[in-house]
Amino acid sequence: MKKVIFSILFFISSLFSADILDKNYNDVKTLVQEVCPIKSVSIENHKDWIGIVEGKDGNLVALSSPKYTFAYELLQKKREGEDSVKNIYVTDFKTKKLIDAKTAFYVFGSNIMSIGGDDVIPFALESDAKEFFNKNHGRQIYKYDRMNENFINYLDMR
Repeated sequence: MKKVIFSILFFISSLFSADILDKNYNDVKTLVQEVCPIKSVSIENHKDWIGIVEGKDGNLVALSSPKYTFAYELLQKKREGEDSVKNIYVTDFKTKKLIDAKTAFYVFGSNIMSIGGDDVIPFALESDAKEFFNKNHGRQIYKYDRMNENFINYLDMR
């Protein structure tokens, strides 16, 4: 019986996580908390920058910027293990829709800053990232694998 209940819950959470993609903050705001757990600022006031970390249990945690999304992901994995994070979403800077953080393109070093200062600017499409890069004096375009502890600490000047 426990296996059946677990299977049903897992299936429902899988469907739910796929439903987050390509939505904006207003579509999911009732599912997340109101304050960023790292920066302690209102998520509502920074909704064009939010990221969401989905735990393996299906819980969603909203963060106020891409940088803090990756910082939270790293903290969560340190505290509860590598498999404690199921999915990570960031807001596409152009469309304002949530996208899969692992497939996004990130512009580093532009003249645009988030609530946390220096940050990476996410895009679903490489062409959008390149266009933004050229217009806003970007220094580099990165993929998810670059969002490691050293890089996030560098962005946050720790």
